Amino acid sequence: MLLTSLRGREDQTRRVIARINETDVSPRLIGPDVSGFVEVQKGISEARYALGRLRTGAETTEKLGSTAPTMKADLLHPDIWDAAEKRWVAGHYSDAVQRAASALNASVQNLVSRYDVSDSDLMAQAFSLSPPEAGKPRIRWPGDDTDLTVKSMRSGILSFSQGIFKAIRNPATHLTTEIPKQDALEQLAALSTLARWIDRCRVVHGPDVSASS
Repeated sequence: MLLTSLRGREDQTRRVIARINETDVSPRLIGPDVSGFVEVQKGISEARYALGRLRTGAETTEKLGSTAPTMKADLLHPDIWDAAEKRWVAGHYSDAVQRAASALNASVQNLVSRYDVSDSDLMAQAFSLSPPEAGKPRIRWPGDDTDLTVKSMRSGILSFSQGIFKAIRNPATHLTTEIPKQDALEQLAALSTLARWIDRCRVVHGPDVSASS
């Protein structure tokens, strides 16, 4: 019974060691002999090496953390992180997102000198694909109006900006429960993405009514 158990473990152990050491390994057990003894003749050093790799690998991961890429909040767009930082540090993640969105809203209002609208309505008008009107400038992704990529960016920013204020800013303002930390960080990243796009845009003004009159 013991031999059967050992033989079963032999195959499993061989495959585990081969995976860890990234080498092929030979069977470990020899016997039994006439006395019924089974000898572990080969592979002891490989097994010890594999155990060492498992142990030090776990310690390395614990000390260095995951090898997955990480995102530093303080490297987000400065307008976004500056608005969110104090509330974030205090652990108020929903409020941090709300304040960052409010700061972005104010930035767009200042760009187009529009204080009569805000949030998704402001984005719809500021990034509208229709020509600018008197007193209603547009924020445009730069480039040739006929270029397909330029058209795509303008249309995408229009939709993205409205979505951010409907699906991120409004819930953050009205939720009674705290947004999970990871969710809040991802939402700040979305706000940061929009802010960086806006930095690359230009403001296009409509006709000056006072000049024509």
